[in-house]
Amino acid sequence: MAERSKIEWTDHTFNPWIGCTKISPGCDNCYAADMAHRYGWAEFATGAPRHRTSSSYWRQPIAWNRKAEANGVRAKVFPSLCDPFDAEVDAAWRRDFVELIRATPAIDWLLLTKRPHLAGKHWAELDMPVNVWLGTSVESQAMADLRVPQLIDVPARVRFLSCEPLLGPVDLTAICTGHHFIDALTGTRYHDSPEPSATMPCGKIDWVIAGGESGPKARPSHPDWIRSLALQCQWSNENVEHPGTPFFFKQWGEWGPGAARAWHREFEIHWGELVQTTTPFGDSAFLAIPNTRRPQVTLLERFGKKAAGAMLDGLEHRAMPT
Repeated sequence: MAERSKIEWTDHTFNPWIGCTKISPGCDNCYAADMAHRYGWAEFATGAPRHRTSSSYWRQPIAWNRKAEANGVRAKVFPSLCDPFDAEVDAAWRRDFVELIRATPAIDWLLLTKRPHLAGKHWAELDMPVNVWLGTSVESQAMADLRVPQLIDVPARVRFLSCEPLLGPVDLTAICTGHHFIDALTGTRYHDSPEPSATMPCGKIDWVIAGGESGPKARPSHPDWIRSLALQCQWSNENVEHPGTPFFFKQWGEWGPGAARAWHREFEIHWGELVQTTTPFGDSAFLAIPNTRRPQVTLLERFGKKAAGAMLDGLEHRAMPT
């Protein structure tokens, strides 16, 4: 919880409390839960008490706000060890946190939740300040279909997604609600009909962050899943007055692209999937079978987070909302 965060897309981390409950597959190897358990701060479990941080620690954002005002550059702050809209946290703590946000207008608070339905419930009740960016975690299409419609209904100034760890392909242009589809990058809601009257505007996503998983139990992310999100964001400027949706590729994580292998017919049944294998040296690895008929598959090897880096097809993606 240092002043300068190692998370690439924020300046500082600040946690009004520590603790949460795991609720979806993306939570399985939660770094925050492991850190909190290791230091004895809190347990991430249903019914486990949350730990409120100290009053002296709560004064840090006030100092960051003064620096931001003096420098004329807005700061970004992210709560990394809790969910601000956790249903099991004391409601008075959340009200105190909102008052802190209101008292630091030179900070953009990046509040990431796996409970956007509760964020929507509390948004008006708490009179949420305009310096809040609201995000939700999306690790798979199932979570996108569930959480994105809830997020875009919240009137946040900036709405963002954290597709990390990315555990499957995600199409943000065809979010299925059960009654209609949503292109969350252009803000278009449409029914399964060719009639123009079947479409209508809706809220949209302003920023997409993606990344693979790190840690000893990390699961790999297929390069095509990352590549698809980057392209969806790039192409989202069609028929709308903005230059695409900012896309930020944070990291490959523990597993990264290594050597390419020649195409083999037996892989044809695994379109767009990951197939566990071994390297010629006997190390664990995965074959990333492409979604299209490219002549090669990619070998994902366990390089470690630092060595794997964050290059996608030779480029870094570090776009952020302005």
